[in-house]
Amino acid sequence: MHTAAPAPSRRSLRALDALAFFAPDIQGGVGPFLIVFMAGTLAWDPQRIGTVMFVSALVGLVVQAPAGALIDSVRHKPRWIAGAIALIAACLVAMANWPGYGVILAGQSLIGAAGTLVAPAIAATSLGMVGRAGLDARIGRNAAITAAGTVLWALGTGWVGHAFGPHAMFFYAVTMALPTMAAAMLIRNRDVDQRLARGADTDAGVDADTAVVLAPSPGRWYDHRLMVLLGCAFLFHLANAAMLTLVAQKVGTQAGTSSALWLSGGVIVTQLVTIPIALAVGRWAPRLARKPIFLVGFAVLPVRGLLYLLADSPTALLSLQVLDGLGAGIFGVMLTLMIGDLTRGSGHFNFALGIGAACVGLGAALSNLVGGTVAHMAGYGTAFVLLAGIAACALMLFAFAMPETRDRRHAVAGAASAGALNAVVP
Repeated sequence: MHTAAPAPSRRSLRALDALAFFAPDIQGGVGPFLIVFMAGTLAWDPQRIGTVMFVSALVGLVVQAPAGALIDSVRHKPRWIAGAIALIAACLVAMANWPGYGVILAGQSLIGAAGTLVAPAIAATSLGMVGRAGLDARIGRNAAITAAGTVLWALGTGWVGHAFGPHAMFFYAVTMALPTMAAAMLIRNRDVDQRLARGADTDAGVDADTAVVLAPSPGRWYDHRLMVLLGCAFLFHLANAAMLTLVAQKVGTQAGTSSALWLSGGVIVTQLVTIPIALAVGRWAPRLARKPIFLVGFAVLPVRGLLYLLADSPTALLSLQVLDGLGAGIFGVMLTLMIGDLTRGSGHFNFALGIGAACVGLGAALSNLVGGTVAHMAGYGTAFVLLAGIAACALMLFAFAMPETRDRRHAVAGAASAGALNAVVP
């Protein structure tokens, strides 16, 4: 007997759309524009910038798994998002008014810690509202809406920073935090199935027949497939994170006062590509195996790293963000869906997402530290070659060690149900 799909209200679904639009941008504070601020306005070198990014990411890394476990246990998950966004806004105000090394390091660290609650809470709320059958399409929709929101955020931040100075970017982000908190508070708690939201649901009609294949070892809620997936996610971001950081620094040194606008353009290019990719992945994921789709996302990363060697102008460097959008659109959707497959019935969906985010965060933190150090000592070209090599290792590990996670019998039922759920919210 299949688990009945939830029937959330239109108000909550619209509020979830708004939350997906605003929250992930504010989650990281001013994001890559902080790098431009530190490199341009504060004139910090790549190693010092990399140290700030590493330490702040490390704080977020330590908090990721506990944050996921917390989201598994709390009942009104969107309220926790609103609280996290409020803390991030307060940190941005402090960093804008007192931009010293200690304040920026502490503020960015608190932002990293508070931001760990956002992604698992949105994923949990999505699962609790639409159920397993609608999750593929919903996660794809969330990713596409997030990319559209990032375009607005990048346009606004780039224009505000160019027109009113770097400090104004912080206050623009604070302004964007207000509708984010409002959207979170508009989601009705009764529209979120708490059992589904933590991944505690089971499908006796399917899982019982496939227990030998799908179930992990007795006494555990995870198995080797999750470990391999997390290792691949770590290597992917060990290669990926520093690429944008290094591009931002190169653009900052070459474009001068226009660096914020160039970086804004790069973010916009990435997100405009991410929107159709995420929608396509969300649409086809209920019908196709997971691994081949995800493999494409891993394959574009080493190509992107090597192509950066051939690009010297700001225009050429940022045009390669098309590949970043392709990889981000696939990775953002498929990691959540594969973790959902592997934790089905465990009640630890958000905890596993937190561990996944910790692996991503650790990879990103080490990427910025290693990439910044190598660029400082041996130049940007050497750093890009190193990152491309790591990306190739991630591709090989995923291709040869990661098994498929989608069960075909779930796919048949899920594809039929997803079409009906997509009609609820156009």
